[in-house]
Amino acid sequence: MHVISDECVKCGACASTCPTGAIEEGETKYVVTDSCIDCGACEAVCPTGAISAE
Repeated sequence: MHVISDECVKCGACASTCPTGAIEEGETKYVVTDSCIDCGACEAVCPTGAISAE
């Protein structure tokens, strides 16, 4: 599963790229849900490098 760190600026690039809709907007950052299939698409588009494999 991928995780999103506090470096997240809530731009939404990850959520719009996720093929399973596994990324939801949280209060201070986006959050990866259990629907994540570890495809890495979100990590590839994150402009701040806030997403990494756990």
